[in-house]
Amino acid sequence: MMIATSTFYESVEIQQRYIQQLGEISSDKIAEFVSLLIGFFLDGHETKLIYGIAEGRSALALYDFLQQSSKYENITPLTLDDPIRRYIDPEKNNLIIAATGSGETKSVIRYLEDAFHMQVPVVLITANIRSRAYEMVTNYDNGYAFVIEPLKGIDRKCLAALGSEFELKLAVFLNALIPELYHHDRGDIHRYYKQIDHFASNAALLKNIESDHLGDWIDRLLNRRGNYVVDGVGRSGFAAKAFGMRLTHLGRNVFMRDGPTTPAFLRGDAYIPLSGSGNTREIIEGVVKAKLHGADVFPIMINIDSRLSSLMDSWGYSKNVMYLPLSLEDISLYWEQDMSKIMATKSVQTRPSISEINTYVFTNAIVAQSMDILGISEQYLKRIHV
Repeated sequence: MMIATSTFYESVEIQQRYIQQLGEISSDKIAEFVSLLIGFFLDGHETKLIYGIAEGRSALALYDFLQQSSKYENITPLTLDDPIRRYIDPEKNNLIIAATGSGETKSVIRYLEDAFHMQVPVVLITANIRSRAYEMVTNYDNGYAFVIEPLKGIDRKCLAALGSEFELKLAVFLNALIPELYHHDRGDIHRYYKQIDHFASNAALLKNIESDHLGDWIDRLLNRRGNYVVDGVGRSGFAAKAFGMRLTHLGRNVFMRDGPTTPAFLRGDAYIPLSGSGNTREIIEGVVKAKLHGADVFPIMINIDSRLSSLMDSWGYSKNVMYLPLSLEDISLYWEQDMSKIMATKSVQTRPSISEINTYVFTNAIVAQSMDILGISEQYLKRIHV
């Protein structure tokens, strides 16, 4: 029986509107925020520490941005999840960027209180001006709050379930700032709006995914009893973890491949690697190992001409591959032939997260369609959500 896929395309449509809404933020607000960040980045040559504070998928969107800030040689991005380097260093210049859509995330509020006590500058990104976090930061002498307003008039929240609107907007917003930060031009922020349009037009291309292939792919993915193992390197890893979280909320047993409690692959498991290039060494190794142990592989990727594509074709599993369409001008960014966790060209390390944004939109839409197929409500997802 052919699976209906209309919800997927409706979800892509609403998420494209979320992205476009970011282009409606006033230029004065964008310029003010860009100027604040550039001032921190460029004021002096001493080492500066930027800490990302968030939880769940918001944290993953924020960490994507922090990774790209490392282009500045005097900037060291840190997270509280880092077991090696995570503490505030009072002898250096520190900045905290916190993100919480609701503004009520308890752990974020506790860390904000700690930051105030240590007199560290704080930037908060939130969607709720009536929240505790917004009130705290706006009343703090060294605080700055930026509000990303929710899109009004949306009836079917399940099209971007459980806070996915804010998390997607956070990732897109911060990525759209990257060109402005790298050009250091505080008086002209046209690059931000150009990048928003670019992300929105790429997201629209997801509606071109062929319906029969999409329905067959979703059916293959959901119709199983084994574990789900998601995987990705770098920023693709953040997108993979975000998808893994939502699969968990759907009631599936999900692991990250490099997790300390991840079991060995077994027959009937689903291995879902995310790779723009399809050439990342760790992903290729994971695919081979999964195949060897009888797991089914469902790659989400960009580059058709890749080692991963060749492997899937040679095994007769090309139907399991989901290629995410990008504009022609962007595809060449994913032709990197020799990549691993420890090695990648500078252009790959600092490029805007174009494939990752499309992956967020795609996987959110897959979750929306899966909820429809499985008859699962957002209330069910909230019951499993931490």
